Parts: sequence; structure tokens; C-alpha cells
Amino acid sequence: MELEAEDRVIDKVLSRIEKELGWGDSKDWSTRDFEALSNKIMDKTHVQLSVVTLKRVWGRIRYESKPTATTLDTLVQFIGFENWRSYKQSEKLSNTTPKPELIKSGAGFRDPRRYRRKKPVALLAIAGLILASGVVVFYFTSFDTAKPNVDPEKFSFSSKKVVDIGVPNTVIFDYDARAAKPSDSVFIQQSWDKRLSKLVARDHQQHTSIYYYPGFFQAKLRVNDQIVQQHDLFIKSNGWLPLVDVTPVPVYFKTRDIFTEDGSIGLPLDKILQSNIQLQPKAPWVGYYNVGDLGEIMSDDFVFETEVKNKYSEGAAACQHTEVHVLFEGAAMVIPLSIPGCVSELNFGDMSGKKLDLSPLGVDFNDWVNIKMDVQDSVVHLLINGKNAFDLKVNLHPVKFAGMIFKFQGTGSVNFVKISKHNGDVTFEESFDLKQ
Repeated sequence: MELEAEDRVIDKVLSRIEKELGWGDSKDWSTRDFEALSNKIMDKTHVQLSVVTLKRVWGRIRYESKPTATTLDTLVQFIGFENWRSYKQSEKLSNTTPKPELIKSGAGFRDPRRYRRKKPVALLAIAGLILASGVVVFYFTSFDTAKPNVDPEKFSFSSKKVVDIGVPNTVIFDYDARAAKPSDSVFIQQSWDKRLSKLVARDHQQHTSIYYYPGFFQAKLRVNDQIVQQHDLFIKSNGWLPLVDVTPVPVYFKTRDIFTEDGSIGLPLDKILQSNIQLQPKAPWVGYYNVGDLGEIMSDDFVFETEVKNKYSEGAAACQHTEVHVLFEGAAMVIPLSIPGCVSELNFGDMSGKKLDLSPLGVDFNDWVNIKMDVQDSVVHLLINGKNAFDLKVNLHPVKFAGMIFKFQGTGSVNFVKISKHNGDVTFEESFDLKQ
């Protein structure tokens, strides 16, 4: 019975990997797809799983034995966990984790689900890179609640940026982890995403990392699974930064490349193609980042309004996936959109389009789509084209506004951005009327 339970957990890991990759049903994967997955796993974990091993795990090659411990550790490290044991523990916890309360929804939800925690938490900083479509709208984090194995007071951790503003940006981390045992593993983690972790020597004092995306991060010093020290790290963009999210590093464009004659911003297809970026068979994500000090606005009292249009619907980009990210110091709110026929692929908060009606997030991109997020008294009101889409009640600890990201699979445009307080004060407004 225990073996059957473990098989179910393995199936969940494989499903998460498939969802993150967005390559469709694994039954249709070719050998080239498994080769690409092997390379991706190597890039993120520095462990090589062969194509044969991956095909065995996915059941494409008959093999009676269970995956080895190394294989299981590597697969869960690819999706952000320390090892197989920590993933199984998270599965047990997830079965009892409460959810945010949905007060009212244009989609007709009737059963509110309340989000409770035993300890205070903060909204999690969003790393610059966000993977695939349908990202989560709220990110939460907290220190591990398990009994600590080491005393955090015996460790130190700080950093300095090589460049004050802009990306790529090398960050130099100074750390003291000599209090760790020789048998412990010490990691420096760039952000909330455990996949962005590097194993470092416990008796060394410096480590450097490159941040390729602007954003507000929480860098962490970990001993095994325990976070012993962490601090905020703000990577600013110096105004609007257009980029195309491809591996191994994004392709950056000039700000002037996105300003158009009609008073909007958008990266033209010819600019993308001139950079030898392939739009088929799978279109990459195009992002417009503006991260920095954009005014005195707090997460518990603001109105964010914008208009977007996704201009690319060719081939595998037929769903026209689009995301609007509102960033705060230690927090992120993300609104996923698609054409109406693809809302099943979206995830909004803890709500999955596979299980619930997310049709308010399905839009017609032939016209500008107006998005308005109004946050007051711990209630988030989301309106799409003037119609109430969702009302969510969350525990928002007030944190300062840190920027915004607009992302389009293929390419897209932004017509204007306006951020204000409920007293009428406008803290940031851009109509893109002038070229830069």
C-alpha cells in the first residue's frame, strides 16, 4: 500500500513537470523532447538524467524497478524542492493547507474558502523569471516551521550589487556558514525559487550570482532545508526594459524599440525575428519590465489600471496567454489572461481553470482589454473591461509598490498605466505619448 502511495506522489511530480514545461501530453513527446528535458534538468540541477532514464520514469520504456533515489531527488529539485523527502513532506502539508477566501466572483463561486495560518506570513517576492502560462496570483512564504537544526544567530549573510541599476547584474554575497556541520549542505538561494540555489562551501566567505531579471528578491542562506538568514535585494530596471525570455539568458532590447506611433508600447515582430528568436513551434514570452522607486504607494490601498492587447496568435500561441504583474517589496500580484477558449489552462490564486470557472479571465484581444485592480481594507476587487471578475479577501501586510511587468506569449502592447490612491492622489501615470 505504501508503494502505491509513493507511485501516486511520483505521478504528481511528473504532472507538475509537464505543466511547467507546457509541452502538452507527455504521451506525445518525441525523443527530441526528452533530450530537451534532459538538458533543462542539467541546467537547473547540474545533474544529468539520460533520455533513457527519463523515458523509463515516464513509462515510455518498460522497466520494472522503481526510480533511484538520485533520479527522484533530481526530478523534485527541478521543480524547486531540496530532495525527495522534502517533497513528500510538502505533499502531506498541502493536504491540510487552508486557502484564500473568495468573497464574490463573476464566475459564480458559492463556497468561500478561508485562508488561515498559525504564524504571521508575508507575501512572497517574485523572482524576475516566471515560468510558463497561468501563474499564481498571490505568493506566500514563511520561514520553515520545522524544528531548526542550527542556530541562525551563528550565521551571517549580506550582499552588494556590482551595478546599482540595470541587468544583467552580478551580486556578491558575503556569508559565514562555519557553524554548519561538515555533513551539512549550505546553499545560497537567489530568491523564493529553490531552483535558483547554488551549493557553496561552508568554510568559504563569498559567492557571486548573476540576476538577469529586474525584481524584488529575498536572497537566502540555507543549511539543508533550513533558512538561517535572508535579506531583501532590489534589482531595478532603469525605466522600461523590454526583453524576450529565452534560455540560457534573456534577449534585451532598447526602450526606444517598444514605443509606437499610436501612443502605446509593444515589441514589433520584426524586431524579435531580427534577433534570430524563433516564434514557432512555441512562442517565447515577451516582457516589459518597469521596476524601481515609482512613488509612495502601499499594497493595502491602491488602484492599478491599465489596458493590454496581445497581438500574436500564430501556431501554438493561439491562446494568446498574457500576464500583468504588480510588484511590491516582498509581494506580487499576477493577473493571467487568455482568449475565452483557453481559460481552462489558467490558474488564479489557488483556483485552477481545470476545476473552476475562470471565464472572467477570458478576453477578446482584438480590442484593448481594460484591467483594474482596486485594493482596500484587505479586499482585492478585480475588474475586466469594467465588469467585476473576482473579489478576494487576503491578509495583506502593507508593503511598498516596487514595479510592474507585462508579459505576452509572442508579443503584445500596453496602452497606458495609472496607479493611484483612494484619496485621488496619482502616484504613477504613463500614457506613452512621447518616444524615448
